[in-house]
Amino acid sequence: MAIGGAASASAAICPSFKVLHDDRIGAAVFPAGTYELSTEPGTLNCQEASQWFARFLQDWDGNLPKPWEVVARKAGYAQFDRHGQPTINVRRTGGTGGGGNSEIGRLCPGTFTVNAGTDVGPLYFAKGPYLLYIPSRSGITCRRASVLFTRFLGAPGGALPDPWQVKTQTATFFKPAQPLRSAFRVEPANGI
Repeated sequence: MAIGGAASASAAICPSFKVLHDDRIGAAVFPAGTYELSTEPGTLNCQEASQWFARFLQDWDGNLPKPWEVVARKAGYAQFDRHGQPTINVRRTGGTGGGGNSEIGRLCPGTFTVNAGTDVGPLYFAKGPYLLYIPSRSGITCRRASVLFTRFLGAPGGALPDPWQVKTQTATFFKPAQPLRSAFRVEPANGI
């Protein structure tokens, strides 16, 4: 979609993308549901656009990597610019999300409540509800992720227990020896 709202004549329309829960990227609000991604001519292909949008949704603090910027149009509709040029357009096309997305992982049921603001490694988790995700190749269950996150929140001095590490961009906790098999991700439930 161009800034005026009409699709460019040669814009690529990509297969649907599911947003699993209400989310926010900067000022842009994305209610759970199915989305259509389109790319401006000469920019990205559909696979690249989907990978970037998934990364933006995973971002822990809502700050996009340079040179990306988000332009919010209305709930469920936004444009992502790169170097000031429209690149990816995202528009909600239907109902609530569900299932999973291979880039984000499987959403665990319910929310996890952090009762008091706590540091875990280099990240700060404010008091409030959080969502737990299990990446597609991880062998960790939702229950195990909840137990581990509780343990991490209670660790003395906010230090992660050995051998656990965290990717600060996505708040993904993992074991270096098995980074895909032993991993889970945490995100604020309100998407902020």
